[in-house]
Amino acid sequence: MSKILNDAIHGTIELDPLLIKIIDTPQFQRLRNIKQLGGCYFVYPSASHNRFEHSIGTCFLAGQMACQLQKRLDRDIEMLGKDKNTKKYAIKLKEAKMTEDDKLCIEIAGLCHDIGHGPYSHLFDVLFMKAMKEKDPQMKKWTHEYVSRKMIDYMMKKNTELATAFKDRFPKDWVKRKAFIKDLIDGEKTKRKTKDKARSYMYEIVANKRNAIDVDKMDYFARDCHGLGMKSNFDHLRFISQCRVMFSSDIPDETTIAVRDKEEHNLYELFHTRIGLFRRAYYHKVTKAVELMFTDALVKANDHLLFKNKNGKKIKMSAAYEHPEVYEKLTDNVFDTIVRKENQTGEMKKAQELINNVYKRKLYKLVDDTSAWPVKVVIITNY
Repeated sequence: MSKILNDAIHGTIELDPLLIKIIDTPQFQRLRNIKQLGGCYFVYPSASHNRFEHSIGTCFLAGQMACQLQKRLDRDIEMLGKDKNTKKYAIKLKEAKMTEDDKLCIEIAGLCHDIGHGPYSHLFDVLFMKAMKEKDPQMKKWTHEYVSRKMIDYMMKKNTELATAFKDRFPKDWVKRKAFIKDLIDGEKTKRKTKDKARSYMYEIVANKRNAIDVDKMDYFARDCHGLGMKSNFDHLRFISQCRVMFSSDIPDETTIAVRDKEEHNLYELFHTRIGLFRRAYYHKVTKAVELMFTDALVKANDHLLFKNKNGKKIKMSAAYEHPEVYEKLTDNVFDTIVRKENQTGEMKKAQELINNVYKRKLYKLVDDTSAWPVKVVIITNY
């Protein structure tokens, strides 16, 4: 049975029962304790929203986009099929039609695209990973999308009720469907067979690697502006309503998501909102100071704060991305765990001091900054 949720950004949201089963797993619920904007929360107190609500919002918009594209696709096929000069194109477009199962997979991808995030979101999988890579060049680079793929498998394995519901929903091809969902999260195209090129547009809904205009950004632009108290003039619902499926001009056999030319100014507002968020929030000098201090604290605590994996082996935070059972324990609460450790010395004590200094607003100082498209570069040093 589907459920109704009320969202601050999108209003009433109705979710399929399978989506609800995913939301009710511990692996998804951990997103309640991961700040969407990381260090921005220390600059904008109202920016307290988490990856949990963003993921649900992205799922909703993914469903809206999928429905709109299918609706417009049916209309275009019917219209083009009436003219003998365009009938051949209409036949090609029929290969791009999506099923209800495709739509549900797209919604699941939107729901699960961020379950691979760690403490304070990009602070962990970008700044911390980069810092550890500098400390240990042998360390493998990874992304939160990579962890999301692993967490999907782990979630199915640990929640038998969910696994059963998933297999019941896709009885004939549940393994392929799971792989399809993972590729939708990546926006992956390179591994697809030639016969699937007509379905390429589906991989642009959640993670658009062609032009970066996707429902993930549409949700977090609106949600972040709401939490930060900023205004956005981009109308994502209008944009979605004008989207349609077309064959690409650069790769004729591959479909892409196209939009009416009259949406040009609405798109300007999308990128205007984006650069405004980067300059005023994401790259705010205090935001960067907080995130750099928290990163330094994690690096210093890495060798001392250990977690047991399924085999009982102690795992460092920097290696948790390969161990879903460890990674699921890593939320924003890890900083409180570090601070509460008693009688600490050396690096662990320095980590505690860094975190406490953030709480006391004793932050790293700004040395210089420069505006360089597409982001503002902020240079910060210790005290």
